[in-house]
Amino acid sequence: MNRMDFAQAVTRTRVLETRLLSRARIERMVDARDIDEALKILAETEYQSSMAGVARGEDYERILSQELKRVYKLVGEMTTESSVVEILSLKYDYHNLKVLVKETAMKADFKEMYVNLGGRDIQKVKAAYAAGDLRDVEPRLRDALIEASRDMEATGDPQRTDIILDRHYFSHVSAVADESGIPLFTDYVRTIIDFTNVKTLVRVKRLEKDIKFLEEAIIEGGSIPKGDILLSLSDSLETMMSKFKGYKISDELRKGLESYQRTMRLSEFERILDNYLMKLNLQSKSIVFGPEPVFSYLAAKEAEMKALRIIMVSKLNKISPESIRERLRELYV
Repeated sequence: MNRMDFAQAVTRTRVLETRLLSRARIERMVDARDIDEALKILAETEYQSSMAGVARGEDYERILSQELKRVYKLVGEMTTESSVVEILSLKYDYHNLKVLVKETAMKADFKEMYVNLGGRDIQKVKAAYAAGDLRDVEPRLRDALIEASRDMEATGDPQRTDIILDRHYFSHVSAVADESGIPLFTDYVRTIIDFTNVKTLVRVKRLEKDIKFLEEAIIEGGSIPKGDILLSLSDSLETMMSKFKGYKISDELRKGLESYQRTMRLSEFERILDNYLMKLNLQSKSIVFGPEPVFSYLAAKEAEMKALRIIMVSKLNKISPESIRERLRELYV
């Protein structure tokens, strides 16, 4: 990958960054009287073009969906290096595979659950799957579909479908990151795997599941070896914190586990992960040539929309501004 090939894309990205929502605007939305007032504030920004035809605050998901499609299309046109977009978009492809396997097994219609943001045409995959002919589906997705569908036929357990397809997803996205040779990309993916594995460990422990269940659910490819995770199933939370001390994300894991110990909820754990990922992306601000600024802009837009979703849901449920602020993540501004 030639860094100089991204010179024009980085220049354009710097302009796009100026259109990201400022902390001040987010604060105005948090303090808004209701969801309609929050949407009026949002209409002052580049989101205005994605708000066409949306009359009610309750339909905020349509706005976010239209905006995310617009941004993915824009970034896809800015670079020919697929990994820049794919590291973030692959999760949508594998989400769609989960929907497809469950929809078929349950003989249901889940068309509203598909997300048209991945790099693969899910309608073509659906047609091939329905015809029982996956030869034209790319090998990684084909293998994932075959394993997940066979398991669903054998067990009828949709939770296992999620576990199997998550494993294939992380294997796929790890390969894309490794092949790129970009440290930010590999750090980003490994961090998500590590947090996902520790979160899974905590959940399995809480549900009193056995080590066999944990072994199937743990994802390969993180910084923390799979064996260390498995051996922690019988540990107390204090012992886990001590055991994970030597890793790059040890401080964040400790904060997340301490929060879980206090509240028995993993919401703060997830907020800490999002903030750490944002800290990784902030390094891209000092890069002049390379794919990192483009990737980090797209990640920043996704983070921004997560903040908007938190605000909108909170406004609908009449949650106080103070409580909303506690749930918000760090932004790229």
